[in-house]
Amino acid sequence: MKLVCIGDSLTYGYGIKREQSWTNVLKDKIGIEVINKGISGDTSNGMLSRLYNDVILNRPDEAVIMGGINDLLWGLDIKQITSNLASMAFQLMQNCVKPVFGLSIPVCTGWARKKWGFMSDFININENLKKLNDGIIKFSRGYNIGIIDFYSNFIDVNGEGQRRYYIDGVHLNAAGNLKMTDIILFSLV
Repeated sequence: MKLVCIGDSLTYGYGIKREQSWTNVLKDKIGIEVINKGISGDTSNGMLSRLYNDVILNRPDEAVIMGGINDLLWGLDIKQITSNLASMAFQLMQNCVKPVFGLSIPVCTGWARKKWGFMSDFININENLKKLNDGIIKFSRGYNIGIIDFYSNFIDVNGEGQRRYYIDGVHLNAAGNLKMTDIILFSLV
């Protein structure tokens, strides 16, 4: 089996060693070919534009699609983000690749604002992520597309990310990447 993971910095493994990224840990744990096509800062538009070269030409059996947070930070409409992600899923299905959506993780807003405030004020980011994830879930149910729910597994009682898993309020540390791997493995059972 071959799996390609397309996304942004959360897929890439921003801020940690390559061998600690969830894609590499997953590859080591289950012994399949896992190709990481995450690009830090990428948006759903960028992912859609590189889907053919980065995913389809690699001829995977499955592809994990995870993105949208950068779109939200730049103010893109949730409907447009969902449309881009849906287009990716349709293109994958047309090319006999099984799409699976990974729901983006919540943000530790105060911490993220200190580190990344030049990009966004992070107001309502977690509420908007929840709306985006709800849209992805609704779309996926209609087309029998798999979901990996990272969001619910990283949110705390205050509606923020569980701080112990983050390096800067947005990106995950090694423990957070290991938790993502465990969530994927659990969803495959």
